[in-house]
Amino acid sequence: MAHRSYKSKSPKKTVLSTNKTFTGTEQFVTFWGVRGTIPTPEQNRLKYGGNTPCIEILNISSQKHNSLIFDAGTGIIKCCENALLRGDRVFHLFFSHMHYDHIIGLTKFLPFFRKDCKIHIYGQAKFSKTLKEIIQHFFIAPFFPVEFYQLPALNNIYFHELNGLSQIDIDGIHINIQPLNHPQEALAFRIWSLDKRTSVVYATDHEHGSNLDIELEKFIKETDIFIYDSTFSESNYKNHIGWGHSTAKEGATLAKNANVKNYIIFHHDPSSTDTYLEEKILYEAKKIFDQSYLATEYQSINVSELHTLLTPK
Repeated sequence: MAHRSYKSKSPKKTVLSTNKTFTGTEQFVTFWGVRGTIPTPEQNRLKYGGNTPCIEILNISSQKHNSLIFDAGTGIIKCCENALLRGDRVFHLFFSHMHYDHIIGLTKFLPFFRKDCKIHIYGQAKFSKTLKEIIQHFFIAPFFPVEFYQLPALNNIYFHELNGLSQIDIDGIHINIQPLNHPQEALAFRIWSLDKRTSVVYATDHEHGSNLDIELEKFIKETDIFIYDSTFSESNYKNHIGWGHSTAKEGATLAKNANVKNYIIFHHDPSSTDTYLEEKILYEAKKIFDQSYLATEYQSINVSELHTLLTPK
């Protein structure tokens, strides 16, 4: 396993088979959790989903498949169940940051409770604590009955700190890294396909209005899928300035300026019903950038097919 880093409804299990004969490589993104802050099980929020953030990027070639997981909100529960059914025993888990809605699913991250899995964890050391210490503090009495040292996978958990890194390679997958404007900072990731023809940007927990907006626009330039923190409508944002989140209008503006192919509205506010997401949030985005879509739980997108369909011949 090669690591190279550089400084600076009822849920449906989507089991992707690798028996298909590929002429090249394919890149998929699956949305396992799309809600921000807290899970929302209410009926009028189930169309787009109530689990907190977790996405999976799967790269498939004729020789192998490679899965990368981003954030461990409650969405990671179905994500890891699906991966284990697929036969995965090596896991690469990236954290944008360590706020509760992005880590709470670790308590049900099944690979932690097996001895036959290897888990690589990527994130930032913060507040004089190593990445390992931060995760250890999550599994501690009296907040959880199983402490970190009791996890069956303990000897197969590996930590990789991303502080100061601008990119990293994992088994041939190239990932760019960009800081975001969020309390205690968050990270955005641009994940490339094996053949580097397509890319997905995961940029959640960012508040517009700082110099980082300029850097983010460069970072996402011409990506195939831009997943962005679009928590608030323009009117709601006025009551939440400084909270570290953005709007669909700002996301659409970034997408348009950076010439991205598709913009995915993500990190839905817990108070946003399905109707509000469609009639207010999505409406504000589409006025600026037509290729705007609402992130939907359990949806898988073949990024390579989108690239083929949308690239001028």
